[in-house]
Amino acid sequence: MLKNKCLWGSILLMMGILIFNTTAVQAATPAKPREVKLEWNGTRLPQNGLLIGGNTMIPVVMLRDSIGMTLRYESGVKTYTLLQNDDQLDMIMSGSGVTMRLNNHQWNGPDAEVVNGRMYIPFAVLRDGFGYQSSWNAFQLKLNFAKKGIFLS
Repeated sequence: MLKNKCLWGSILLMMGILIFNTTAVQAATPAKPREVKLEWNGTRLPQNGLLIGGNTMIPVVMLRDSIGMTLRYESGVKTYTLLQNDDQLDMIMSGSGVTMRLNNHQWNGPDAEVVNGRMYIPFAVLRDGFGYQSSWNAFQLKLNFAKKGIFLS
């Protein structure tokens, strides 16, 4: 009888260790970014954004190509600059990631990210720094955005 109790105790202990280790590995693995459909004033854009860590990330080249923002790159200082009207976002590349400066002030919101060789910025910087508004559809994973004052459905 005592031998059976020890056997079952050992089995339960091993199962607990196995479950704990599996959960720890899953928690340490970052979630794969999900694609987000992007619309400008209700018109579907040709590129998708990404949902990373709860932030909708917008590809910088899409802002240049589809929205008409100015994008410059200075290779000497590894800095991308995004311009529209009087607003400026500097994205400084370094070994530890991307540092952003919005209108010459340190950006303290979500960080920009480089995914598969493409620079993505959080929509929050467009909202807070460039005066954009949005409507979010979580079911369709779709972000419709425009300059403030434009009606979004």
